[in-house]
Amino acid sequence: MKKLRLLIVDDHFFVRSGLSASIAPEDDLLVVGEAESVAAATSAWRELRPDVTLLDLRLGEDTGLDALREIRSLDPAAAVLVFSVDQTEEDIFRAHEAGAMGYLSKSALRRDLLAAIRAIGSGQRHYSHAAESVIRERSARTGLSSRELDVLRLIVEGLPNKLIAGRLGIAENTVKVHVAHLLEKLDAPDRTTAARQAIQRGLVRV
Repeated sequence: MKKLRLLIVDDHFFVRSGLSASIAPEDDLLVVGEAESVAAATSAWRELRPDVTLLDLRLGEDTGLDALREIRSLDPAAAVLVFSVDQTEEDIFRAHEAGAMGYLSKSALRRDLLAAIRAIGSGQRHYSHAAESVIRERSARTGLSSRELDVLRLIVEGLPNKLIAGRLGIAENTVKVHVAHLLEKLDAPDRTTAARQAIQRGLVRV
C-alpha cells in the first residue's frame, strides 16, 4: 500500500508530537518531517516533497500564510491543509486565496482530520461547510484595498482622521474618502462598528 507522506508545520513541539503520534497508527499515512517556522517549512518541503502538508497559521513571529505561499511557489500543485486555531473570515479567505486545498479547525475530531488529509492527498479540496460559506460570502463582497486596510488599522487604534493623515503621509480629505469607502464596503454605520467588525472578522490583529 502506497502511503501518503505528510509534513507537519507547527511552532509548538507538543502539537507536532501529538499529531505525529495520532497519525502513526494509520497504515496509509506516514509523517516524514516536521517544521516550526516558515524557513524550516520551506526547506523541509523542498527536501521531502510530501504528499500533504499540515500547516498551522501561527508560526511564532511568522505567519503560516507565508509558508503556504513559499511552498506553492515551489510547486503550484502542492497539497496544503491549513490546520489552525484561527477561524476568522479573513484567515479562511486568505488561506483559500493563497492556495490551501483545505481548512480545518484544531478543535476538529481526529476522524475529521484524517478524512481531510486523505481527501487532499487524493487531489480533492476539503473545506468545512462553514468555511465554504465564508469563502462564498467574502468573494461576493468588494474587498478592501491595501490603503483602506492601513486606514482601518489606525481607526482600530482610535486615531482621528487628522492623525491618520499624518501617520500615512496623505491629505486629511483623502482619509475621509477612504473612511467613507470603508464604511460602505463593511456596511457599517460608523467608525466604531467598522473597528469592531475589523477585529471580529480578522481584518486587523490587536
